[in-house]
Amino acid sequence: MSYSVGQVAGFAGVTVRTLHHYDEIGLLRPGTRSTAGHRRYDDADLDRLQRILFYRELGFPLEEVAVLLDDPDIDPQAHLRRQHRLLTDRIERLRKMAAAVEQAMEARKMGINLTPEEKFEVFGDFDPDEHQEEVEQRWGTPRRTGSPSAGPPRTPRRTGSGSRRRRTNWATASSR
Repeated sequence: MSYSVGQVAGFAGVTVRTLHHYDEIGLLRPGTRSTAGHRRYDDADLDRLQRILFYRELGFPLEEVAVLLDDPDIDPQAHLRRQHRLLTDRIERLRKMAAAVEQAMEARKMGINLTPEEKFEVFGDFDPDEHQEEVEQRWGTPRRTGSPSAGPPRTPRRTGSGSRRRRTNWATASSR
């Protein structure tokens, strides 16, 4: 069975323009074209779009998504397991954050001042090794150029709560 670009956009919750863009950059080429030249997507295209959207939801840039999907040596089942693990880890972090927000709201309501430890316990002790695989998946393996003008490696900052405590130390990561 084949689907129009509008149908696929509706199924996937993306815009027609997004699908056109994916086609233009070679990320998702429709399986066929109608006699009028319109894009027609088949089930294999829908499977690929699902994988694209999984990776995008995890924050992967389109260029990296293309590499992940097009490398013949990559095991799709292993990627699905990795995606599942990353998503369940994210869900667990969000649950802890929600509980901390509830605790803060309850404390305010009752006029209780939380200690600094209580305010930040949800962030836990940061262990860079715990996030090494995700760092390498998202940003690649950090390499020092050896150039004196390069200066110290930059430390990427996460946005959102806990950004001060959750920085990735590239100097540590690059020495491994």
